[in-house]
Amino acid sequence: MSLISVILALLFDRLLRHWHDLRDLSWFEHYAASLDRIVRMRNGAVKYVLVMLTPLLAFALQQSLLYDAFFNIPYTVFGIAVLLYCLGPDCIISDVEAYIDARRMGDDEEALHLAGAITEQAASTSPDQQTSDVIRAILYVANQRVFAVLFWFVLVGPIGAVIFRLSFNLSKQPLGELARFADTVQAVLAWLPSRMLAASYALVGNFEGAVLAYKNRPYESDLSISNYDTLVNMGLGALRSSQVADEIEGIQAARNLVVRGVLCWVGLLALLTLGGWMG
Repeated sequence: MSLISVILALLFDRLLRHWHDLRDLSWFEHYAASLDRIVRMRNGAVKYVLVMLTPLLAFALQQSLLYDAFFNIPYTVFGIAVLLYCLGPDCIISDVEAYIDARRMGDDEEALHLAGAITEQAASTSPDQQTSDVIRAILYVANQRVFAVLFWFVLVGPIGAVIFRLSFNLSKQPLGELARFADTVQAVLAWLPSRMLAASYALVGNFEGAVLAYKNRPYESDLSISNYDTLVNMGLGALRSSQVADEIEGIQAARNLVVRGVLCWVGLLALLTLGGWMG
C-alpha cells in the first residue's frame, strides 16, 4: 500500500496546494514551548523525548488500530492523510513555478517574497545572487519537504513521516538545547535520504559532473551542513550539461532535475511493489 499512498499523496500535494494551510503545526509548537518551560533541566535529549512522546504515541496507536483492518483500506487512507500533512509545509514545485511567473512578469516584490519562501531565509535583491540561492535551495529543500518524508514513510509507515516532520519543526523553534538536539536528530534522519536523492541527481543528470562535484566537495563534520553540501554540489554537478539561455531556464532545469530524481525512486518503489505482487 506504500506505493499507492506515495503516488496519491504526491498528486494531492500538487493539486490541492490551496489546502496547505491545513498543515499548520502551531498546536505542536505551542505544546513544545509549554513543555520546554515546564521542564527546567538543560538536557535537550530528555526534552526531545518528552515533547515527542505524546504525539507519537497517538499516531502509533491509530496506525496499529487501522493496520490489517478491512483489507488495509482504512490504513491506506490514514497513510495518505498523514503523508499529506507531513509533506511541505508547501509544495516546492508550486513555489518554484510561482517564483518563475513572478520573475517573468517583472514583479520583483513578489519574486523576492517567493524566493524567501523557497530558500527559507531573507532573499537577496540582486537577481543573479537570488537565482543562485533559489537553485541551491531547490536542490536542498526537495529532500526536507518531500523525499526524506517519503523515505521514512515507506521504511517505517506513517509514524516515520511524523517523526521526521516534527523533528524538523522542532529544530526551527527558538527552544535552546531542545532545538539543537532536534536539529541533530533531523540531520541524522536526513543523512541517508539526502545521499539517495543526490545519487538520483547523478543518474538523471550529468553523472560525471555530479560524481566529480561529490569528490571535490569540502569535508564537513557537521551532519546538517554535510547533507546540504552533498545535495547542492551533486545537484549543481548534475546540471552542468543543461543548456540554459537565461536565469529562468536555469531554475527550471533545477526544478526538473528534482522532479526526475524523486520520480526515479518512486519508479523503483513501483518495480519492487509489482515484483512483490507478481512473486
